[in-house]
Amino acid sequence: MQQQSERAALADPMGPLAGLKILDFTQFQNGPQATVMLSDMGADVLKIEQPGDGDPGRSLGLRDDGFCGYFETHDRGKRSMSIDLKTAQGKELVMRLAKDADIVTENFRPGVMDRLGVGYEELRKVNPEIIYAQNSGFGVKGPYSDKGCFDIVAQGLSGAMRALGGGATATPEQGPWGLADQVGAMIFAYGISLAVVAKERFGVGQRVDVSQIGAMATLQAPSLVHYLHTGVQGDKFQNPVFAAYETLDNKWITIGILTPKWWPGLCLAIERDDLMLDERSSSPFARMDNKEWLSGELAKSFAKLTYEHISKKLNESDVPSAPVHDYEAVSKEPQFWDNDYLIELEHQKFEGHRTVGIPVAFSETPGRVQGPAPEYGNDTEAVLQRLGYTAEQITELKENNVI
Repeated sequence: MQQQSERAALADPMGPLAGLKILDFTQFQNGPQATVMLSDMGADVLKIEQPGDGDPGRSLGLRDDGFCGYFETHDRGKRSMSIDLKTAQGKELVMRLAKDADIVTENFRPGVMDRLGVGYEELRKVNPEIIYAQNSGFGVKGPYSDKGCFDIVAQGLSGAMRALGGGATATPEQGPWGLADQVGAMIFAYGISLAVVAKERFGVGQRVDVSQIGAMATLQAPSLVHYLHTGVQGDKFQNPVFAAYETLDNKWITIGILTPKWWPGLCLAIERDDLMLDERSSSPFARMDNKEWLSGELAKSFAKLTYEHISKKLNESDVPSAPVHDYEAVSKEPQFWDNDYLIELEHQKFEGHRTVGIPVAFSETPGRVQGPAPEYGNDTEAVLQRLGYTAEQITELKENNVI
């Protein structure tokens, strides 16, 4: 009975990071997205913003109705506090907050927080076990370390834009979604989580350094490792049986065949038994050697049949496939809602608010989206009161523009 009670308490949907306090100085995307991921897993994230307009991400894509998808995505579930880091009183306030925090995150250029007097070496004096995590553009060493960086800059330096364009001589193509920012944020959250594990196991705080170009190198590892071994950069990868094709009724479907066992099922689904016998497509190596010809043959075959027919036949043969959706179709796709990858979230301003959910599920310590993005400075006074500041002291901080 006691075991069941403990199990029920453990399953309270607060997430595996419940109880961890994060002092978050990050802005834009590559830092805030990481701390959103940690918030979803239960961490208490206090977002520190400069007095004035706060995080510049609040205005990127801001709509007339006041909705900013960029900021909602990267800062939901957090609290917001304004502090002027360039003032002595602001520095003192940060020190008091850091003393009670588990993790400090920032994504300024290396050295900025040190010059403000609130870098790792200063914060560890008041909290020796603090985890101090920085996500920079280029890393803390090397000739680029003190340069400013945004997503597209990291995409270019890391080789991604050439690769996305089609190869070494191709016109560079920018990846969407803030690719370097988003991947950088995931690696950032990964690094912070590992530091939390290390602290639990070994009782040590430490500095964690992550960068956008480091994350982009990891993302491109298969292609980079191939080049490092061969000295040859390939063109845009084309595999005729790992592609999308248009059907007779102007719908698109993907197929993903990486082992030979599914090839007969594909041929039967598109009514092309002859391709199983043709020496140009009878084996995996032959299919790659003749990929342009085979792509054309497959395209012609798909174009003669309806999506419903092909999809049914592919499913019967267990060939990996799915429709090619736009965002409207994604928003109506049950698969995303059934797994909570898309969710409804109560919002103080927007009725019927829907958002992206959490991509990781835990059976015993499930995470949850803690709420929408905070209003600018909404939690400043509450935090100060918790720290013991009086009403008179809070008024003084306001008058001095510290908060």
